Amino acid sequence: MTNTAALSVVLWHWQHFAQIRFDEPFEFIKESQPLYGVFRIFYENGAMGVQYFFVLSGFIFFWLYAHQINNGKISGWRFSVQRFSRLYPLHFVTLLIVAILQTIYVTREGAPFTYAFNDAYHFILNLFYASRWGFENGPSFNASVWSVSVEIVLYVIFFFTLLMRKVNWVFCLFVSFVSLIVSRLTDNVILGGLSLFFLGGSVYYLTNLVQFRHQKLKIFIYAVTIIFWCIVLVDVYFFDISTSVMSLGIIGKIILRGFSFYILFPFTICSLTLVEIDKGNIFKPVSWLGDISYSSYLLHFPLQLIFALAVSYGFLSRNFYLSPTYLILFLLILIPLSYATFLKFEIPAQRILRGKIVKS
Repeated sequence: MTNTAALSVVLWHWQHFAQIRFDEPFEFIKESQPLYGVFRIFYENGAMGVQYFFVLSGFIFFWLYAHQINNGKISGWRFSVQRFSRLYPLHFVTLLIVAILQTIYVTREGAPFTYAFNDAYHFILNLFYASRWGFENGPSFNASVWSVSVEIVLYVIFFFTLLMRKVNWVFCLFVSFVSLIVSRLTDNVILGGLSLFFLGGSVYYLTNLVQFRHQKLKIFIYAVTIIFWCIVLVDVYFFDISTSVMSLGIIGKIILRGFSFYILFPFTICSLTLVEIDKGNIFKPVSWLGDISYSSYLLHFPLQLIFALAVSYGFLSRNFYLSPTYLILFLLILIPLSYATFLKFEIPAQRILRGKIVKS
């Protein structure tokens, strides 16, 4: 589930190649992108993968930690060490890689690739995971990490919320709705993430209730999920229903966002979880896709920078990105590289940091 969100962002960011320099005119024609007929849903709506990621992340964290935190089985220190050792090593390495590659790129092209704010100030913000806390002037360095920057704040809120009171699905849904409304009024990305994160929490509590109920309720949830996804696929590949809805203005936006955030995403997560519970390790053969979600998410922009440098040095044509061959090549590099990074860097780094920090 997590890697679907990561893949959607990777394909959404394919548009970076349409603007090799951030100060050039941006001309990205979605219909001209490679394998558009297959990946249309990602080219058109890939940015929503981040919103799905927030909901899924909330679900996973409530699933893994809610009971432990409520019962005092995991301390704030241990929780922090686990998150730091999981996230920071690869973030730090990719930050350095992007800084080096952007320096080379600016030397050759006179302007950075895609993201403009690559100065010392924004490097420090990124160094402390604060690249999206409101102190920034715009996207910087490995800008995809903005969602993880927001997640760091959400982890703190999540932990202390569970410490202060007994949380249930009603409370999570209340927090989600209030955060959503305030985030729209203030344009605050952290509150937007909080809304989706706690929505994931409500899905966790409701899924727990459903799994012990009658089998017919599960079948109903499966059926509704399939129907919703059929509607999405018909909209994307055939009739473009969303355009008609968007013509309603703000009401149309509310309908579409409400459908995606509060209906489609929760039902999808609930259905996949119930299938996993009922069928055991049915998803085990593809579990490696989840393992590489973080690495593929952080590595795809540095890899794009390498391709952009190949254009700068004349190894690739300016419009190489319109060819399906190069999209496939990019994925064939990214996926094995992400898996190798997970096995050879992420896991060892976690083990070393957890051992050293806990012992210190």
